[in-house]
Amino acid sequence: MRNLLFTAAVLLSSAAFGQFGSQVQVTVQSATNTASLSVGPSQCGSTSTFNWRVAGTPCTELSLWITTDTDCRDSASAQTSGSTRSLSSIPLTTITSSGGTATATFQVSNLPIFSTSGSDAGTGSCGDPGIESTMRLCAATKTADALGSCSSNVVKAAKPLEITYDTKSPDAPSISGVAALDKALKVTVDAPEDALQVKVVALLAGVEVSNEQQGVAAGAVRVANLQNDVTYQLEAYAIDEAGNQSPASVASEGTPTRTFGFYERYREAGGEETGCGATGGGFAGGGMLAALGFWLFSRRNRS
Repeated sequence: MRNLLFTAAVLLSSAAFGQFGSQVQVTVQSATNTASLSVGPSQCGSTSTFNWRVAGTPCTELSLWITTDTDCRDSASAQTSGSTRSLSSIPLTTITSSGGTATATFQVSNLPIFSTSGSDAGTGSCGDPGIESTMRLCAATKTADALGSCSSNVVKAAKPLEITYDTKSPDAPSISGVAALDKALKVTVDAPEDALQVKVVALLAGVEVSNEQQGVAAGAVRVANLQNDVTYQLEAYAIDEAGNQSPASVASEGTPTRTFGFYERYREAGGEETGCGATGGGFAGGGMLAALGFWLFSRRNRS
């Protein structure tokens, strides 16, 4: 009977421990809450930010490290192959005071693929050409046992954050359209799939006079601070997540125009282009045309 009671107590204790331990969950993601991020030579002198989250009640700090190993072990010292670099741990007090979620950073130039002091040094230096590698940012903490004491039960991030150091530039984009605006040009750029941003440069006699950079999803690029009736050469560049810039596109030309700028803004605001639909067939359309005519007349008088 005593043996039966002892066995039952052990089973209940184990069940309680398992239930308590399962309450702790660890997550590491990019700053945009994705499972991967890319960095490159342009970020060698800076840090990269990531998000960490600890759900539940851990009993130790959150250990963080980056490894070239194929998986995450229980600690940085337990990694068995490749190079590993430890990051600053998140203290237990910080986990509690932050509500279990916050951001942290790592130095791009201190990734384990690069050579620095230490037994786990890599080869080459940040910024050297031809170095490309995928690493994993690991995270681990410990849970309390059924009696409230800190146990040896390690809880790791279910999925490490995948970090890619990328030195490969994207392919050159192409310029598929140029529209004249008042003292500006609207440039449509067809970017490669791995591009995150596009940059358009306006040149006059080979000298850059203006440029604009924006996200690929933002649509056509508006290059401002130009002079009307002057023809500019336009070049487009693609920029990937790691900050690598592509070669220049084939150059195009564009000439800002004083009168077309108003009509272009009218169309962008929802105005129709041609036919009866352009005026709405009534008073509102006539008013719009009258306003356009008065504006053109005023501009001519001022010029």
